[in-house]
Amino acid sequence: MKGSDTKEKTEHQGKLLRRLKDLSFPPAAVVGAFASFAGTAFGAKAKAAEGTQQTPSLIQIGLSEQSRNASAPRFEMEYSQELVIGSAGLNRPFHRSISAVAVDPADDIYVLSDGEVHVFDPRGNPLQNWKSPVGARCMAIGSGGRIYFGGSGGVEIFSAAGKRESGFPVGENGKTASITAIKVSGREILVADATARCIRRYSESGKQIGEIGTQNKTRGFMLPNRSLDIDVDAKGVIRATDTGRHRVSSWRLDGTPAGQFGKFGLSKPEDFVGCCNPVNVAVAPDGKIVTAEKVIARVKVFDDTGKLLALIGPDHFDPQCIHLHLAVDSRGRILIADPIRLEVKVFSKRIQSGGLA
Repeated sequence: MKGSDTKEKTEHQGKLLRRLKDLSFPPAAVVGAFASFAGTAFGAKAKAAEGTQQTPSLIQIGLSEQSRNASAPRFEMEYSQELVIGSAGLNRPFHRSISAVAVDPADDIYVLSDGEVHVFDPRGNPLQNWKSPVGARCMAIGSGGRIYFGGSGGVEIFSAAGKRESGFPVGENGKTASITAIKVSGREILVADATARCIRRYSESGKQIGEIGTQNKTRGFMLPNRSLDIDVDAKGVIRATDTGRHRVSSWRLDGTPAGQFGKFGLSKPEDFVGCCNPVNVAVAPDGKIVTAEKVIARVKVFDDTGKLLALIGPDHFDPQCIHLHLAVDSRGRILIADPIRLEVKVFSKRIQSGGLA
């Protein structure tokens, strides 16, 4: 019986691998998906022969080098948890879901949760809350405190007081858009459409003025997780999660490529594991790029060349997270929304004296 069970598992794994290849994923994505699936679905545990070293688990890989080896070099930057919004208690603000986090120019914190927008001051004190548009799954803050929501098929624009001002549909050829991220750059609204696998550019009036990400052989981003996250820096350079290719790609507003970094890997902390990572991205005011991953729930900080500068490890987050929603405020604090633990954690850079920046 044991031999037949092993043969059945091997055949099933082989079928899965062939199916993944048929989907035209890059080889790294196929390997990552297969390894992740095999480890969970089949309870695969590598049994090392006597006297040999066992392969490290994904969780071990996710831990920072300094936590696993005291003699390992430290990252150039370190972050410490400063604040938690939504801790357990009778008055916890989030009950069922968190789907987005954003900050306004005053560093007030906006959390999209349970069909409402919850607003907090920079110290986490509640300010107000009001109903969000039905079906909203992402949001961004624009000039004048306007709030832009994206959902299934359209954009809704609200005032800072939570009143609807306008909106417009997104999509074409009868295909409803799946909006998984929305950002504002100057007078343009950038919409990540996971159905079309591209970023759409709109004017405030809702006129589409261009597409980003379709200038490649596959005519779009590779999204096995059916989600595309984006952010844009002060110069108008867009950073996007090209999850099936295990990288962050950069684009100018006119749609021309502006670089990329990232690759699949299991041993180096700067690499991305699993079938589709990184799943979330944000840009700091100084241009640093923040990414979040699933499989190993962790957050990294890179410079614009792709050099890893800091890592916030999986001990801070629920391991079941398939997204860690990100925002960065004007002080460079990283806001990370954990939709499983229903909390937003705020991390600040450490200064050399040991305090927080």
